[in-house]
Amino acid sequence: MKITFEGNKKVKVRVKNFDIWTDQPKNHGGDETAPTPIDLFLASLGSCSGVFVLNFLKQHALPENVYLTLEPVWNISDYVIDSIEVTIHIPADFPPKYEHALLEVARRCLVARHVKIRHDIRLQKDA
Repeated sequence: MKITFEGNKKVKVRVKNFDIWTDQPKNHGGDETAPTPIDLFLASLGSCSGVFVLNFLKQHALPENVYLTLEPVWNISDYVIDSIEVTIHIPADFPPKYEHALLEVARRCLVARHVKIRHDIRLQKDA
């Protein structure tokens, strides 16, 4: 990985053959042209859980009309994330026999296992 500075508050991370950009919001002196590093951290956690969920859906030939949302719970006084609430949104007709297993596979995310932030995973049936 190579990290370079690309003007103002822009940072470029070269990972293998990919460039990942970050920036800061305008109220922190940035140009808001890319996600912040904390956004990428949360995206990494969410996409990791998402891969495990998607693999489970494919393995059991289940519909893939499922999605995840993440909400960080901030400790404003220390400006850190105390916990992350992950919700797996499933359709109303999702087979109940797979619900518990779906939660369990989402918890296998390697990113989440490397950080000490509590992350709560739950299901929500969408209409």
